[in-house]
Amino acid sequence: MKEYKIIKQTGTAIKSQQNFEDLINSYAKMDWKLINMLTHRGILKAVIERDKKEE
Repeated sequence: MKEYKIIKQTGTAIKSQQNFEDLINSYAKMDWKLINMLTHRGILKAVIERDKKEE
Protein backbone atom coordinates (compact mmCIF):
# COMPACT_ATOMS: atom_id res chain seq x y z
CA MET A 1 0.00 0.00 0.00
CA LYS A 2 1.21 3.54 -0.77
CA GLU A 3 0.95 6.71 1.27
CA TYR A 4 0.96 10.21 -0.17
CA LYS A 5 1.89 13.66 1.05
CA ILE A 6 1.62 17.16 -0.42
CA ILE A 7 4.41 19.56 0.44
CA LYS A 8 4.53 23.23 -0.52
CA GLN A 9 7.10 25.91 -1.14
CA THR A 10 7.26 28.64 1.48
CA GLY A 11 9.09 31.95 1.73
CA THR A 12 10.32 34.30 -0.97
CA ALA A 13 10.70 33.09 -4.54
CA ILE A 14 14.51 32.94 -4.95
CA LYS A 15 15.47 31.77 -1.45
CA SER A 16 12.56 29.37 -1.17
CA GLN A 17 13.44 27.65 -4.46
CA GLN A 18 16.65 26.29 -2.94
CA ASN A 19 14.89 25.57 0.36
CA PHE A 20 12.15 23.66 -1.51
CA GLU A 21 14.74 21.63 -3.39
CA ASP A 22 16.45 20.84 -0.08
CA LEU A 23 13.07 19.83 1.40
CA ILE A 24 12.36 17.46 -1.50
CA ASN A 25 15.83 15.94 -1.15
CA SER A 26 15.32 15.43 2.59
CA TYR A 27 12.09 13.52 1.87
CA ALA A 28 13.93 11.45 -0.77
CA LYS A 29 16.34 10.31 1.96
CA MET A 30 13.27 8.99 3.83
CA ASP A 31 12.22 6.90 0.78
CA TRP A 32 9.64 9.42 -0.53
CA LYS A 33 9.42 9.66 -4.33
CA LEU A 34 8.35 12.83 -6.14
CA ILE A 35 5.45 11.96 -8.45
CA ASN A 36 4.03 15.35 -9.49
CA MET A 37 4.56 19.09 -9.11
CA LEU A 38 2.05 21.88 -9.66
CA THR A 39 1.50 25.56 -9.02
CA HIS A 40 -1.68 26.66 -7.27
CA ARG A 41 -2.28 30.37 -6.65
CA GLY A 42 1.40 31.06 -7.16
CA ILE A 43 2.57 28.42 -4.67
CA LEU A 44 4.64 25.49 -5.91
CA LYS A 45 3.44 22.16 -4.51
CA ALA A 46 4.79 18.64 -4.82
CA VAL A 47 3.03 15.31 -4.44
CA ILE A 48 5.24 12.59 -2.98
CA GLU A 49 4.65 8.91 -2.27
CA ARG A 50 6.26 5.97 -0.57
CA ASP A 51 5.37 2.48 0.49
CA LYS A 52 3.40 2.68 3.70
CA LYS A 53 5.40 1.40 6.61
CA GLU A 54 3.85 -1.43 8.60
CA GLU A 55 3.32 -0.58 12.24
